[in-house]
Amino acid sequence: MTISALVNVIPPPRLPAAPFRGPWEPLEYQLGIALPEDYKSLVDLYGHATYLDAIIVHVPRSRVRHACFETCIRDICDPIRELAELPYPLWPEAGGLLPVAHTEFGDLIFWIVDGPPSTWRIFLCDRDIVDFQIFDGDLTGFLAGMASGEFQPKAFAHLAPEGTLFNSWGRYEGGPPTATEDWTRSSGYGQTTVQSVTLSAQLKPQKS
Repeated sequence: MTISALVNVIPPPRLPAAPFRGPWEPLEYQLGIALPEDYKSLVDLYGHATYLDAIIVHVPRSRVRHACFETCIRDICDPIRELAELPYPLWPEAGGLLPVAHTEFGDLIFWIVDGPPSTWRIFLCDRDIVDFQIFDGDLTGFLAGMASGEFQPKAFAHLAPEGTLFNSWGRYEGGPPTATEDWTRSSGYGQTTVQSVTLSAQLKPQKS
C-alpha cells in the first residue's frame, strides 16, 4: 500500500511542521536496514503531528525527545527488553519489533521487521504490554484504517476516531539544524556513531 490511502482520509497540511526529508542513508546505514517508503513519505508530507488526538509518529532527527525516531528506539526498547513477554523479539533481533509510534495513552506501535520493508506489518500493544493487535499492512495504511474506522482493534477502543483526526504541531522558526546526543550509546544499534541532528527551534503541539 502507498501513502495515497492516508492522503484520501487525512489531507496533508500545506505547511507541515518540521518535516524530515532526508538524507535517509546515514540513518539506514546505522540501523543496518532500509525503512519503508510510505513512512518516508509520511514524515515528509505530514511532519510532526498528532493523529486521532492520540497517535504520535516518530520523526528522524526530531528535537522533541518523545517524538524522535532514534531516541525512541532506546527509550522504548531498553526498559522492556528484559521485562516484557512479547510474541516477537525486539529489534535488532531477526523478525523483531522496531518502534515507530506511540499514543498519548502509553500504547506502543511497532513495525514487525520481517522481510522487505514494504511488507512490514504493524504491531500494536497497550501500555501494560498485555493486549496485542496486528495490522496486516503498512503504517500509513494503519493510520488510514484507524481514521476511517475500517480498522477497529477491539482492545484499543480508546483510539477510535471521535475528535480531530489530525493536529499539525506548532510552526518553527530559527536557524539551521544542530547536533545533539549520540543515540547509539545503548548497545545493539550498530557499529557506527551517528549523531541525531535536530531542529534548533522548540516544537509545541497546537490545533491546526
